Amino acid sequence: MYAEIVTATVMLGCLLCIIHSWRNQDIWFTVAFFVGGFVFGIVRENIVSMMGTLYTYPDHPLYIGSAPLMMGFGWSASFYASWVISDRILDAFAPGIKERWWGSPLFSAIVTGLLSIPVEVAAGAPQTQWWVWPSNVVLVMWEMPALVPFGWAGAAFLFLFFFQRVMARGHSRENALLFIVTTLLVIVLHLTYVFAVRTAIVAVAGL
Repeated sequence: MYAEIVTATVMLGCLLCIIHSWRNQDIWFTVAFFVGGFVFGIVRENIVSMMGTLYTYPDHPLYIGSAPLMMGFGWSASFYASWVISDRILDAFAPGIKERWWGSPLFSAIVTGLLSIPVEVAAGAPQTQWWVWPSNVVLVMWEMPALVPFGWAGAAFLFLFFFQRVMARGHSRENALLFIVTTLLVIVLHLTYVFAVRTAIVAVAGL
C-alpha cells in the first residue's frame, strides 16, 4: 500500500506542476516539458534496469517495461519545480545571470541536487525500496549514495539546457516534438556523465 501512496503522490505533484505550467506558459511549452520529461524518465530508467550496475526497482505497483510509472512523472516534476524555484531566486537576486545560457540550467541543477537529499534520506527511499543500490556503492549521509545529488543535478542541467535551446526557436508543435526527440540525446549524455562521476567518486573513495 505504501508504494501505491507514493506513486499517487508523485503523479499528483506532477499534475499540479502541469497546471502551473499551463497557466503561466502555453500549451506547447507544457507539452514539450512534461512529455519530454516523461520520455526521459521512462526510457532512461528502462536503460538503467537493463544495465544492472546502478540500481533496481523491486517495489512499485505500475511499470512501463522495467521502469516504474512513477519515474516518468517524478523526473518531470523535479525538473519543473527546481526550474521554477531557481528562476524566482535569479529574478530576485541575480537577473543578469538568468540571461546567460548557463544561468537557469545551472541554478536549477543545484536546486535539483539539493532536492535529491530529502528524497533519498528523509523520505527513506532505501528503506522503502523505491530503488535499491548495489552493496558496493559509496555511501554518504547514512544510506545515500554519493552519486545521487550529482546524478540528479546533471540530469536537470542537461534537460533544461536542451529545452531552452530548442524552445527558444518558438513555442510551436514542431519544436515541442523536436525537444521530445532530443530527450533521447539527453539520456545518452546523462548516463555517460553518471558513469564518469561514479568512476571519479570510486577513485576518490579509494585514496
